[in-house]
This record gives sequence, C-alpha cells and structure tokens, in this order.
Amino acid sequence: MPVVDENVPLTKKNIEVVLNYLSYFEDGNNKFFDIIMPKRDGGNIVEYIYVTYSPKFMEFYRELHEQGFVTNFNWLDSGKDLEDLSQYYELLEDADLITLRRLFTLVVRHDKHNEGFFADVIDSDLLLAMLNRLKLLNEEID
Repeated sequence: MPVVDENVPLTKKNIEVVLNYLSYFEDGNNKFFDIIMPKRDGGNIVEYIYVTYSPKFMEFYRELHEQGFVTNFNWLDSGKDLEDLSQYYELLEDADLITLRRLFTLVVRHDKHNEGFFADVIDSDLLLAMLNRLKLLNEEID
C-alpha cells in the first residue's frame, strides 16, 4: 500500500473520501472486527490470538493509504508510550492536519507490530475522535 511523503499536501477530495466512513464508525451496531482466540492442540497453542477486520473497515484502511493519510513519518521516534491512548486525545484537541496524519500513520504502523492495536483505537472511540477532528479541520478549509 502506498506511503506518501508527509510534505505532500492533502486535497479536500482526499479528506472527504476518508470522511465518508465517519457514519460507519458512528454506528454502534456495526461490527468492525472479531478477536479470534488462540487454538490449542492438547496443552500447546497452535494458533495465537489475532484480529480479523470487517470488509468495510479494510476498505477504510486501504483508503487511508490511497488518500495520503499514511505518510513516511518516523513513528518509532515519536517518543511516546504507544499503548497509552489517553495521550492521543490530548494531541487531538489542537491537532492540525500534519498532526492528524501522523496519528493515523502511527496507528496503522503500530498495529502491524502489535496485533489488535487498531481494534483498541476503535473500541476506545479514538478513531471516531480522529475522524471528527478531521471533519472540523475540513470545515475550516472552506
């Protein structure tokens, strides 16, 4: 999936494509993912816990890449305890588009190394907060 330089600006169209998923994440009746518990054979674990995401979520995930929300930002140097989601809410209060793109990048990249991190971001409503912040920033662009 494409990763863009964070200096490449987002267009209004890029933002609106991602915002099209806001109503999907606002609907608490939607099932965004399943947690598959470990499988055992006797006393041995033969398959570890993992997360499967819904087709609609995977569509959203691809759009984050396609629309330039996943950048070359070096998320490993963020110096943050990546598991503590409360700090991201603090960042969102005054987040500009650069900060928001970095947050999306951090979440996407960290999930690759920490199975289920994106699911935690969804469950905590952090993703919804990020999308609502994006909506507000998009309205300010007009």
